[in-house]
Amino acid sequence: MASPARAWSLAALVGAVAAIAGPAAAQPKPKPRPTGTIAGTVTWTGAAPSRAELDRKSDPVCARTSQLSEDVVVAAGKLRDVHVRLKVGSAGTHAAPAVPVVVVQSGCMYAPRVVGVIAGQKLEIVNSDPTFHNVRGNLGAKILWNLAHTAGGAAHSRSDLGQAGDVVSLHCDVHPWMAAWAVISDHPFFDVTAADGGFELRDVPVGSYTLEAWHPTLGLKTAKVKVKKGKPAKVTFTFAAAAAPAT
Repeated sequence: MASPARAWSLAALVGAVAAIAGPAAAQPKPKPRPTGTIAGTVTWTGAAPSRAELDRKSDPVCARTSQLSEDVVVAAGKLRDVHVRLKVGSAGTHAAPAVPVVVVQSGCMYAPRVVGVIAGQKLEIVNSDPTFHNVRGNLGAKILWNLAHTAGGAAHSRSDLGQAGDVVSLHCDVHPWMAAWAVISDHPFFDVTAADGGFELRDVPVGSYTLEAWHPTLGLKTAKVKVKKGKPAKVTFTFAAAAAPAT
C-alpha cells in the first residue's frame, strides 16, 4: 500500500501533466458537403392532347362549374404534373418534416394533382367544397383507407402512406373523375412541374445521380445528371403521345 506522501506525489504529478496538456482538444466538425442545383423543363412533342369536358352533373354543387380532364395537361409545349426526383436510395437519409403535405378538394377536383412526400411525413386532405366527398387511398390495388369527408368537416391526416418508392393514389367514389397521387421519397430532392413545365431541385449534394420524371398517365423517364458546386445542372425531359398502332 502506497504511503500518504507517495499517493499525494502521484496525484500531484497527474494534475501537473493535465495542466500542461490542457483540456481535451475539440474534434473538428466535418465540413458540410458542397451542394448544387438541378433545374430543367419537361416538354411535350407533337400536338397537345385534347381535354374532354368532365361530366359532373351527378352533383349539383360540382355542376355549377365546368372542368376539363386533367389526364394530360399541356400548355405551350410544356407538361404539367410531372414529379421529378433523384432516384430513391441515392441521396442519403433524411428525417420526415413535421409540416404535412396538403391536398385540397376544391371545385370537386384535387389540388395539387401530384405531390411529393418524404417517408414518414403526414398527408393532410382538406375539403373546401360545400358538398360530401369520400377519400379513398390506394397503394396499387390495396385500399389503405376509405374515409367520409363531409362539407366543412375536419381535415383528414394520414401517415400510413407506405415506403419510399411507393405511390399512393387518392380517389373520390362519389365523384369518380377526382384523382390525385402522392409520390413517396426518402429525401427532399424533388419537385412537381406546374403549367410552365419547370422544375428545380436545390441544395443537392455534389455527385452523380439518376434523375426520374414520372407522370401518372404517361409513366417514367430517367436521365443521368452530375451535380457540381455552384454550377446548375440542366436537364430536359420530353414526353409525347403514344404512337398509333400500325394498321
